[in-house]
Amino acid sequence: MNSRPDPDGVTHPGRLSGAHPSKHPGAHPSANPEAHPDAHPSGLSSRTRLLITLLAVFIGIPAVLFAWIGGVLLADAWELEMSSTQVLAWILAALAGVVVWPVALRRLRRELWNRQYGAEVPAPGSGHLERAAASRPRDSRALPAPSTGEAIVRSAIVVLGAIGIIALSGPLDIVAAVSSAGATVAIGPRENGLLLQLVAVIVILALAAPSFLLTQRALRRMAADDPRRAAVEDRQNWHFAAATAWVVSLLVGYLLSLAALITM
Repeated sequence: MNSRPDPDGVTHPGRLSGAHPSKHPGAHPSANPEAHPDAHPSGLSSRTRLLITLLAVFIGIPAVLFAWIGGVLLADAWELEMSSTQVLAWILAALAGVVVWPVALRRLRRELWNRQYGAEVPAPGSGHLERAAASRPRDSRALPAPSTGEAIVRSAIVVLGAIGIIALSGPLDIVAAVSSAGATVAIGPRENGLLLQLVAVIVILALAAPSFLLTQRALRRMAADDPRRAAVEDRQNWHFAAATAWVVSLLVGYLLSLAALITM
């Protein structure tokens, strides 16, 4: 073991001549970007995500207000029998279908892929192995690109899903009917929440079941090292994420329209 004097001339025998402070086991976590407390699976720091959220709020709210005013003026100019509340409901439903639905779908798909193919690394301070999605900002395996036919199918699902969300959560008549039906079977706040979760899970399973059965059957016929397996697994994840994101986005659109109906 070689010793090296400090700049003040004092020699410390326990210090290696080639050691670097950042490589010491007790180095500060900030020396390793992957162990930084602000690290996130999306690769964005907490400050960046906070900034994006603030920009979305300060830009989105005025945009919705301007769109609402413009929609009311347009309805009056075209002599449409549409209340201002209905105009706002259509705008909020369009927001859920055009913005929330694709963003939620993309996020859920990536989360499913991270959980399935994230490299196992030791979690800081635990000594156990966890998925890289929980401790590292980037995936260890890139998402496979879909085939041309699969890309067309996914695009059609996204478009039809957005239309369905707008058509089901935009009309105030449908929102009022669903609200009345919920009030009829209402038992209590906790029971109503559980019932809503049960209905959402049933709808998600019903939407994802056909694709899951087909892809699971294909996976059983493939070897573990088959190069086509990743594409089939990604297809399975995508359709399950689409079913989940669609139901969540539909609930968001319904709740926004219900809030407009109650407060206006």
